Amino acid sequence: MLHKNDKSNTKSKNNKKRQTNMLGAACVVLGLLIILIAFLVKKDQISSNLKETAFFDRVFGTTPTFISEQEGKSKPAVTSDGDSVILNLKGNSPDSSEGDGSAEAETSSDGKITINQLKGEEKEPEDLEDFYNRPAVEEEKPAPTPAVEKTEEAKPKVEQPKPAPKPPVKTELQLCFTVIDADGTVVRKMIKRSVTKNDSPLTTAINLLLAGPDYSIAAERNLTSFIPKGTKLLGARVSNGVAYLNFSDNFEFNQEGTVGQINQLMQVVYTATNFSTVSSVQFLINGQKKQFLGEEGIRIDQPLSKGSF
Repeated sequence: MLHKNDKSNTKSKNNKKRQTNMLGAACVVLGLLIILIAFLVKKDQISSNLKETAFFDRVFGTTPTFISEQEGKSKPAVTSDGDSVILNLKGNSPDSSEGDGSAEAETSSDGKITINQLKGEEKEPEDLEDFYNRPAVEEEKPAPTPAVEKTEEAKPKVEQPKPAPKPPVKTELQLCFTVIDADGTVVRKMIKRSVTKNDSPLTTAINLLLAGPDYSIAAERNLTSFIPKGTKLLGARVSNGVAYLNFSDNFEFNQEGTVGQINQLMQVVYTATNFSTVSSVQFLINGQKKQFLGEEGIRIDQPLSKGSF
């Protein structure tokens, strides 16, 4: 009884193993069929890829003939004729008239589709030969714009405000004139003049003295001067407290006599010694030191000071 059961079990196991083997074989056959179908559908592309990658040359050392003859059959040819572009959907070269007729719908008689048909335009030009053979018309290019040199924009100059001119510095000079009283007495009179400050105040003061009183000023209208008219100052310098004043010839002749000579010398000495650097005056006539002023006048060969009058 046990022996029969063992045989039955063994037979059952063999049947199961046989069924498993058959199922595996069926799967392999199915996979091969799928690969075969895919190869047939994509034959051209697969063949082209195998040729481009040189698969058979690397693995088997040689490439089958049907792979090597695959050139020019994978992509539709696009040709240009004149202004139109023609697409050959038959898979042949532009000059070939052979094909399988798979894309003959809406094509011209020579198996070519024009660019107008691709765009959805059903109508063809009336004269196709003239249309295809028409020379290409180049688009007119716009004339180049001349380069414009960049120039720096002139910046407006901002004028800086000029500083206000400084007012001239004034200084006061003291001049010596005279006043004649009602009884004829001559009295010394010192007045002040406001002038622009300069580097030669002594020369300025003596020249103002020689010009006489300014009668446009109310305070000077009653003043007189005994210095002869036309007298000019030819030079002035100070050395060791002595002012050397050089006058023209007119200074030597006074029409008022001795009184006039004394007063003209007094006017010059008091005007000159008003400066702190001058203590006395040495009179010169045309650059020469003379003993007397005039023929029999006052001695002027020595410096005169305020104490001399």
